[in-house]
Amino acid sequence: MISVQTMCCLLVAVGSILAQDKQNKISSREQDLASIWQLHAKDAAAAKAGDVSTLETLWTADAVALPPGEEPVIGIEAIRAWLHRTQGDPSKVQTTQYQLDFREVTLAGNEAVEWGTSRVAVSLKDRPGTAVIEGNIMRVLKRQPDGSWKIARSIWNFGNPARQPSNR
Repeated sequence: MISVQTMCCLLVAVGSILAQDKQNKISSREQDLASIWQLHAKDAAAAKAGDVSTLETLWTADAVALPPGEEPVIGIEAIRAWLHRTQGDPSKVQTTQYQLDFREVTLAGNEAVEWGTSRVAVSLKDRPGTAVIEGNIMRVLKRQPDGSWKIARSIWNFGNPARQPSNR
């Protein structure tokens, strides 16, 4: 028969193990979210700078992009070509704002799903005015072996047509 004292010690030990496991899960979640926010920061900085070389490193090898009004872009080579084709010449075009506001990030093992809104403002360096495009975005991310995250799937739309704000 197990004594009350032994039973209490066992319960305390099990409770301690469960508490540590819960703390590890919270810590792991916080680390994952921090790594995802690093991906967001790299994405925004590279997009604003017109740095296609960095943008292409943010996608998985089997990634799929679903740009509005276009055929699916499948695989890193196709995404690389698409990025080079669609990014403006940085000597002529300046991205003055690239803001992704993710409203929800759901972690599910080695994948995450996020959705939010986007706002991009671009201007031609030799002309006044700025075109602003706003829309929605949803992405599936995959955790990499080093703990970083990359974009595996992405779909977005434009909520309003490009507009020219007044120059005041």
